[in-house]
Amino acid sequence: MPISLKAGGASVTALAAVVLLAAAAPLWAQTQQQEPPHVLVIGPMVKIDGRLFIGGLMEGLQEGATAGDPDLSRVRLDIKNVASGDGAKAVIGPAIDAGVKAIVTIYGQSTQAATAATNKVPIVFCPVADAVAAKLVVSNEAPGGNLTGVSNGDAAASRRRLEGFQQMLPGLKRLAVLFDPGFPPDKTQMKNLEQVAPSTGITLVLRPVEDANATMAALQALGSNDADAIFILKEATLRRAGPGLKRVAWNQKLPILVSDPDLVVTFPAAMAAVGPRPGDLGKICGRITARILKGAKPADLPVEHPDFELLLNLQTAQRLGVTVPGAPSEGNFVELRARKTPPAEGS
Repeated sequence: MPISLKAGGASVTALAAVVLLAAAAPLWAQTQQQEPPHVLVIGPMVKIDGRLFIGGLMEGLQEGATAGDPDLSRVRLDIKNVASGDGAKAVIGPAIDAGVKAIVTIYGQSTQAATAATNKVPIVFCPVADAVAAKLVVSNEAPGGNLTGVSNGDAAASRRRLEGFQQMLPGLKRLAVLFDPGFPPDKTQMKNLEQVAPSTGITLVLRPVEDANATMAALQALGSNDADAIFILKEATLRRAGPGLKRVAWNQKLPILVSDPDLVVTFPAAMAAVGPRPGDLGKICGRITARILKGAKPADLPVEHPDFELLLNLQTAQRLGVTVPGAPSEGNFVELRARKTPPAEGS
């Protein structure tokens, strides 16, 4: 099952025949006579760590298949690394014409391009911030239409993320949130964070920032009297600010928190993350896709929420003088066990 992904370029294709069943020889011979189901996987593979995501997707497809499903013995994945909505649109149309059986979309732009292209081919979004707020589905419980998938920034997810931040920073009362008001996912997550924050005891200190320069200025203006920690919503903001952001964060002695565990590994400025692993996202969406290929309708499959990983850069925490409960005294990147808390009323 070779898959080749390249970081560069607007569109990268990889085809894989995914073996979903440990089929006996007669069954395998039978399925070879039929064209395997064709699934398009489209989105910014570099942004989500495509290798981990595709690995999880394949694992989820395998888990979603059961013995005795001859039509699901193989799936052909057509993987496109596309970074823009226009690029996604150019790929999705031909795939629909070629008879694709399902479309797995990564993030909002690819999802919007797919919904504009078809209301019949099943679409599995992996993930979007809030599928209901984006009007992709009628409700998380009963999506309706031809879409379902994973949400990681709606009210339920926002509550769990704030609780994860509190677990690592028990004294967290004031959280400065840097967000891009012109970026739809940030707007959606801000609305949900404002909805759930009061019940967690956290006061949000809002700082709208439209680019890396504004982010640096906002950080330099924040001090310990203004906030206990900083949550940067937009991943691109952190990536573009680069080393300068780390210097400012360390000078201000304020922990920077993010939602993507990968950023904790690649950017020392980020002290901790509470969010899903790419592989786990892929696995959930693989299981959903397998159910659709077996005949389930997206309208009947509830939108799912991924488990969140709590990842700590211990060296950054020590440099900031932050003691995190449950963390060892030595090491680098530390995964903490998330506390299980019952959902609050109205969330």
